[in-house]
Amino acid sequence: MKKTLCITPILSVITLGYALSAAADPTSLGVGVGWTDSPYKKYSSNLYPIPHIDYDNGSFFIDDLSAGAYIYHTDNQSISIGGRYLTNEFKPHDSSNHKLKKLDKRYSTLLAEIEYNLNTSWGSFSSNVGADVLDESNSILVNADYTLPVAEGDLILLPTIGINWANSNHNNYYYGISHKESNRSKLRYHNADNSFTPYAELGAQYKLTNHFATYGGIHIDKLTGDAADSPMVDNSAITSIYMGVSYNF
Repeated sequence: MKKTLCITPILSVITLGYALSAAADPTSLGVGVGWTDSPYKKYSSNLYPIPHIDYDNGSFFIDDLSAGAYIYHTDNQSISIGGRYLTNEFKPHDSSNHKLKKLDKRYSTLLAEIEYNLNTSWGSFSSNVGADVLDESNSILVNADYTLPVAEGDLILLPTIGINWANSNHNNYYYGISHKESNRSKLRYHNADNSFTPYAELGAQYKLTNHFATYGGIHIDKLTGDAADSPMVDNSAITSIYMGVSYNF
């Protein structure tokens, strides 16, 4: 089963936590709300609805903003291929910084992904590689994480640590400043190289009834390297909070 809710703002991935699905029924629907601050200077914080769709028949899955098919699947391991909507974007008018208002808009895109998951008695490992297929950012993104679910009655806690790697095309698109933009905005030229982003999350799910459950959590990313050094950025530690309710069929 794929992931169920975790917000990764640096990649602006909204996917629902990890391993909640390991304790849930095969199909669930829900809705929630998320809040995240932004790494960009004087940029409005995001408060957004989070639709939740979790369907998995062992061959095909839908997991919120991603969908795909398994090419290998056992009780504790899986390899899948699919697509995921990458929500990263920059809208100049959403910043109150007059220099950032003069920069170009940066768009969200669609990633093609291959992912590996391993569930063990001492935790769950996940890794994936994704590539932009809409020719917006030419991103290549690599992620690896580890989750250790802790169950106490109807409560499940999901502490997770992980790291993302983004190539220079991704960082340049979302954090770089071209010579043309520099001349227009008076911000310094910035050519962003690849970088790592470590993160930590604490997710939780509480079973209310046989069908209804609530979920929530907090997720923190830490920008490093040229992403953190961008003249567009003044917040390298990005916090996201989310909560919602789901119905398990």
